[in-house]
Amino acid sequence: MKFAIAAALLLLTFPAVVGTASAAVAIAPRPAPAEAVFSWVPSGGFADRFPFGQCTWWAAYNRRVTWNGNAGDWLSNAKEQGVPTTEVPSIGAIVVYRPGGLYSLYGHVAIVIAVDPGSYTVSEMNAIGWGRVSTREIPWPDPHVQGFIPLAGDGG
Repeated sequence: MKFAIAAALLLLTFPAVVGTASAAVAIAPRPAPAEAVFSWVPSGGFADRFPFGQCTWWAAYNRRVTWNGNAGDWLSNAKEQGVPTTEVPSIGAIVVYRPGGLYSLYGHVAIVIAVDPGSYTVSEMNAIGWGRVSTREIPWPDPHVQGFIPLAGDGG
């Protein structure tokens, strides 16, 4: 009995790590730390069940996401739902980066905001710090890309 009480207190005292974020992250919606990426994003973003501060939260804030999982699982999870995927960048696409290497063991996702010959630009969260939105231009082809989830015809 003492062990069960001690374990319960330990769980209440220290947040459990789940996926890419702490389970102690508030579930209540938070205001966006920056303007939505595109004009078609509804005020307050799309409905989003991912932990605030993570790359998945920002991607789902700017795109309608109907799947779950860590960033590195997004491409296969989207495919399982019949969502189209591709190997080339396009404006509005979610780029899914391979886990490990330059990115977290859980992968990374971002939103493509521009495509030029030889490069693409993304808007992302948690690349320069938790909850911070940044942009960067990346040479194309990019060996760290797992794939892209292109924008659907409805803006989501």
